[in-house]
Amino acid sequence: MSDFLLQLDSRTLAGFLQATRDAVLIASTERKLVYANRAAQDLLGYSLEELQARDILDWIAPPYREWVAERIQQNRTAAPGIFEIALVRKDGSWRYVRYSILYLEIEGQMYGAAIAHDLTETRQTLRRLEALYQADEKLYASLELDEVLQALVDVCVDLLGADKSCILIWDETHQHLITRAQRGFTSQFVQTMNEYAGRGLLVHAARSGETVVVQDTHQDERVARQVTDPEGIRAFMHIPIRLNGEVFGVFSVDNVRPHTLGPEEQRAFTSLARRAAVAIRNARLYAEAQGKAALEERQKLARNLHDSVSQAIYGIALGVRTAKTQLARNPEQAPAALDFVMNLAEAATAEMRALIFELRPESLQQEGLVAALSKQAAAARARHGLRLEASLCPEPALSLEAKEALYRVAQEALNNIAKHARAHKVHLRLQQEDGMVRLEVCDDGVGFDNQREYPGHLGLVSMRERIERLGGRFWIESSPGAGTTVQAVLPLPDQAR
Repeated sequence: MSDFLLQLDSRTLAGFLQATRDAVLIASTERKLVYANRAAQDLLGYSLEELQARDILDWIAPPYREWVAERIQQNRTAAPGIFEIALVRKDGSWRYVRYSILYLEIEGQMYGAAIAHDLTETRQTLRRLEALYQADEKLYASLELDEVLQALVDVCVDLLGADKSCILIWDETHQHLITRAQRGFTSQFVQTMNEYAGRGLLVHAARSGETVVVQDTHQDERVARQVTDPEGIRAFMHIPIRLNGEVFGVFSVDNVRPHTLGPEEQRAFTSLARRAAVAIRNARLYAEAQGKAALEERQKLARNLHDSVSQAIYGIALGVRTAKTQLARNPEQAPAALDFVMNLAEAATAEMRALIFELRPESLQQEGLVAALSKQAAAARARHGLRLEASLCPEPALSLEAKEALYRVAQEALNNIAKHARAHKVHLRLQQEDGMVRLEVCDDGVGFDNQREYPGHLGLVSMRERIERLGGRFWIESSPGAGTTVQAVLPLPDQAR
C-alpha cells in the first residue's frame, strides 16, 4: 500500500467514501449493515437507518440471493473478483450493478465490503438500441401505409415499454387529426379523439412541430382530462412525425402511471419516430408507384425512393458518432452500442436494395426475366431471411409485358410467404416446355384455406388478373398445415416455339 495512504486519517478516508459516485456498503458476517455511503443510499432508496434495520439479502434481487448468501458464508475463502447482480430498491424496482467485494478483519470481527457501480442506465441504453434495431425490421416489413403505422405503435408497446400508443394524421383539410393506428385504447377513445383532435396538446404538437411531454396528467393544467382519464393515462409524449419538412401526424406514447420521461427515453422515442418517417415515406412512394401504369414513372419513383433511403443511411452513420459521445462515460460499453447502430445501417442498406428491386423493373428489359428473378430471390433472402432455392431456365422469349406479369407474381408470392407463411424452405422455379413458360413458387409453411375469400387482400386477385389478361392460367394449391404452391403459366409466342 502507498505510504501516502497510510498517512491519511480516518476522517479523510471517510470523506472519500462519502464523495465517491459508486455505492460502498460494509456488512458483518451476520448480514447486518454497518456502513453505507450516500451513493449506496441513493442507489437503494433507503436511509442509512432503514438499511441497518434490515438483512442485507432483503435488497438482493431473488435470483442472486442464494449465491450472495454462500459468498458471505465463505468470507475469507471466497475468491475475489468482479460480479454483476441486481439490487432491489425500496420502491421495488431493480438496479443492475457491477460490484467487487473484499473482506476485512477489524478487532477479530469479519466484515464484507462491497463497491457497486450502477449499470442500469447503460443496460437501458443498450436495450433501447436493440429495440430500435428490431423496430427497423418491423417498420420495413411492409410497404402498406396502414401496416407501417400499426407496426410503429406495436413497436412502441412491445419493444420500448409504453402502455399505449396511437398515431393521428392530418385530414385533407389540415384542420383535424384523425386516428390512423392505435394499440391499447378502447374504441370509445378513438371516437373521442376524432371529435377532440382539432384542438389541445395534440394539435399544438402538430402545428408547432414541437414535442409535448407530460409527466403527470393530474398535475398539468394543459391536459384535457376528459380525454385522458377514461383511459387511465397519467403520462404521455406527443412527437410530431415530419415528412419532407412538414408535419405528417403525431405519434403519441402513453403510460398509465405518472412517469418521468427522461432525456434518454425521449431520445429513444424520437429516434423511433424518425425511423418511422422514413418507412412512411417509402410506403407513400410505393403507393404512388402502384398507381402509375408506365414503367418510366415507376423508374422515377424508384430513384426518389433510393435517395430517401440513402439519406436515412447517412443519418444512421451520423448516429454512430452520437453513440460514441453518449457512451463516453462508459467506454467499456461503447463497442456493443456501436455494433447495434451499425446493424441498423446494414438493415437500412438491405431494405434499400429490396425496395429498389421491387420498384425498378427496367432490369426486365435490360437484363431479362431470369436476372430480375435472381435479384428478387437475393432480395428476399436478405430482407426476410428466407431459405430460398431458385431453379431458373434460360431466358424465355416473352414480351416485356408478359415478363413483368411473371415477375410481379413471384414478387407478390414471396412477400406473402415472408408475411404469413412461417416457412422453413421456399422454392422458386421457372420452366420452359411445350410452348409454355411456367413459374412456380412453393413453400412448406402453415398454408391456408384457398377456398375461402379474404376481403381486403387484393394480391391474389391481382396476380390472377395479370396472368389471365395475357391468355395464361393461374392457380394456388394450399391447405392449412400443408404449405402453399403458386403457379402461373403463359404461352410463348408462335415464332418462339
